[in-house]
Amino acid sequence: MKFLRSALIVLSLLAGLLRAQDDERRAPPTEIPDFSNLDEYIYEPKSTLSYGFRGLKGAKLKFSGQGKLLAPEDPGSAIGANLLRKYHDGTVSPDARVALRYDFSGNAILDPGSGAAVSDPIAGDGKTNTWRYTDARQIAEIFGYVAMHSYSADVTDTSTRSKDANNTFGMELAVSRDMGTLLGGRLPWTITAGFSVNDLSGSTSGGVQARLRTVTDYFSLYGVTPPDAPYSAPSTSTTNVLDASGNPVISESGVAQTVSTDTTVLLGNEPAGRTVSDKTDTTSVTNRWKLKGAYYTFRAGPTLVLPVSGRFRASVSAGAAIIYSGSNYTVTQSYTPDIGAEITDTSTSFAYKLLPGYYADASLQFDITDHAGLYAGAVYQSAGSYSQNLNTATANYATRVDFANQSGMRAGMTIRF
Repeated sequence: MKFLRSALIVLSLLAGLLRAQDDERRAPPTEIPDFSNLDEYIYEPKSTLSYGFRGLKGAKLKFSGQGKLLAPEDPGSAIGANLLRKYHDGTVSPDARVALRYDFSGNAILDPGSGAAVSDPIAGDGKTNTWRYTDARQIAEIFGYVAMHSYSADVTDTSTRSKDANNTFGMELAVSRDMGTLLGGRLPWTITAGFSVNDLSGSTSGGVQARLRTVTDYFSLYGVTPPDAPYSAPSTSTTNVLDASGNPVISESGVAQTVSTDTTVLLGNEPAGRTVSDKTDTTSVTNRWKLKGAYYTFRAGPTLVLPVSGRFRASVSAGAAIIYSGSNYTVTQSYTPDIGAEITDTSTSFAYKLLPGYYADASLQFDITDHAGLYAGAVYQSAGSYSQNLNTATANYATRVDFANQSGMRAGMTIRF
């Protein structure tokens, strides 16, 4: 009986479960909720990205300082024979004349290794066959002598030269974030942060006051007619071999025979005298000052937006700015002597500076779409100044770079997001 009772209970439970599943299958579908009475959500952009160019008036530059142009050649001591002496318009070198060695039969002695004729320097006679000069004026100074010159200059100019750097157009990038409204909702305002990069370049040149020194050494020609300038010794000339009738001698190959003749004019191998002269002028030495580099402007501050019409808006922004500048300062000194090529000296220095300042922008914006537009306006920024020095063995110059009161314009496109 217990077993039968248990079986009936299990059957009853199974029958109830099957009936519940069948009722669930026959139940009507669940209705979809109605959301038509809710407000529609629309995202409104709160940030604006501006990208374009920023044109600025160049920084103010001031150049000053002194330097020197050393003699590029070494004439040596005023006394001493057979020395190598270098001048701006020539050289005088030790005598290179030699005498061949002969045996008792009068034949030239040959070197067993090379087969070349053995020679010895000739006895000193106060002359040299190795020298050169470049300009006829070296002969005209004192008859019978060749004048050799060495030039140097000391820049003594104390004036300061002012120059505005070139106007520059650079790239700018800025981001603005809507912060709400002022004056009862009539005046929107934002926080703006951005940066720009601009070139820094400027140069000027001119004659400077300088003390010029000329060292002149005089070398004797020993009464010989001087060769035409420019001249370099030793020198030779080639002439045809003539027969008794004065006709050229022709070799078996049909070529006229020639002979080489030494035409060297000998010069004294020690200065016969030396003079040192000094003068001051403002035309012989010219300086060129050049500054080149770039600077970054980082700025941040509030911006007031003034709606003009449906698509036009005006804005005014002001705040703090920081300028980071890097510059390359070069000074080239050039001396044009009376004789010879120009003498130049170039020195360079580098500097990097961080300067605080402030800015103000006024722009007009046109919205092409809800997310894109164009802008254009005027800019003003002002920061500090710095001095850049150039100190070398031959130059002691300085420049002052002033970023005060720079004005310009800006234009580009905007994207709201």
